[in-house]
Amino acid sequence: MTEQGPQKDAMDVLQAFVDDYNARAHAAIRLGSAGEAGGAQLRLRYSPAEGQVSIFHMVAVNRDGRAAILVQRFEGPTADTAVQAGLWASRQLGRR
Repeated sequence: MTEQGPQKDAMDVLQAFVDDYNARAHAAIRLGSAGEAGGAQLRLRYSPAEGQVSIFHMVAVNRDGRAAILVQRFEGPTADTAVQAGLWASRQLGRR
């Protein structure tokens, strides 16, 4: 990866990876990222076609006293898929 300053949390690390990937790959479809302060949720996403999205959603949780990262992939129309991913993450984190 390219030279970087200090990284504060998981979102900084993910964003550095995505920036480096996009710079090296020169892909027709750029990879994007999103997350939550503190890094409990991280998302890699790209739009393969107009109005469509593919989201690779990661959630950091504590299960039975052990740290775990749960991963789920979502694909489909942008708005519906984003809602599905958000609801899944909320359930995993014990939110409504």
